[in-house]
Amino acid sequence: MYRHCLQIVISLMVLLIGAAQAADVAVAVVNPLRLQSEAPQVASVREKIKLEFAAREAKTVAQQEQIAQLEEKLSRDRDKMSDAEAKSLQYDIRSRTLRLENAKEELESDRRLRLSEEMDRLRRVMAEVIAEVAKAENLDIVLESGVTWVSARANITDKVLERMRMLDAAGK
Repeated sequence: MYRHCLQIVISLMVLLIGAAQAADVAVAVVNPLRLQSEAPQVASVREKIKLEFAAREAKTVAQQEQIAQLEEKLSRDRDKMSDAEAKSLQYDIRSRTLRLENAKEELESDRRLRLSEEMDRLRRVMAEVIAEVAKAENLDIVLESGVTWVSARANITDKVLERMRMLDAAGK
């Protein structure tokens, strides 16, 4: 199945290249992985998310410290406690640990969701910038995946990154 799909993709690429040459169509390629790792807006998004969740992160750290203190108290004072007191403290530790694990899972889920939302917004901006560069370069087609090799002349990733840097600088 994979081999069949690969043959179809290769055939389509050959047809596309042949049609581009015949019709004098300008084709370029952009590397989306490089854009998502090198665009300055990506670092800004990650910092924004980090700050947005800093208070909740601090709260979970404080809860971990409280649990550690209770565990230390239990191990240190176990001999001085009655069985009922020890069981009560163990129950409290287990209960707090479960709440902490739930809070951590919820925090991580919320963080991933917010990061996904922000990266989707950023991908839309990148698509607009790619279109701007394509228009400025009089390109007819810009490919972003499924390309095995591309010449430096047809690769517009650096131009798109430069435009993203200019947008970032203008926004600050």
